[in-house]
Amino acid sequence: MRHYETVFVLKPTLSEEELSKKVEAVKEVITKEGGEIYNEDKWGRRELAYPIENFNSGYYFLINFKSENTHIPAKLEVFFNLDEDFIRYLTFKINPPKEEAKEEKTSEEATAESKTEGE
Repeated sequence: MRHYETVFVLKPTLSEEELSKKVEAVKEVITKEGGEIYNEDKWGRRELAYPIENFNSGYYFLINFKSENTHIPAKLEVFFNLDEDFIRYLTFKINPPKEEAKEEKTSEEATAESKTEGE
């Protein structure tokens, strides 16, 4: 299972309703491709480090998800490129959260123990 984080910035001219539709569309792309969203965070409107497309600020969003499908980042990139309301985006692979990493290790250990007991 791979864990990913995607951060994107939407134009500051969008209404609250338009923002929520855009975020839902991103989440739909992830879930359609077999991803499981485990964290989402709205950072709100923030100033950009430098102007992008004549905008000095934008609405920042973060979504963490996990999936076996390694093609989701590419699908997200195509989605972001097709919609001009996304002024910046980045999706990258991250290490699993500590709690989940512990759960994975204990399930792997239990599997290894059951294999050795069966021999």
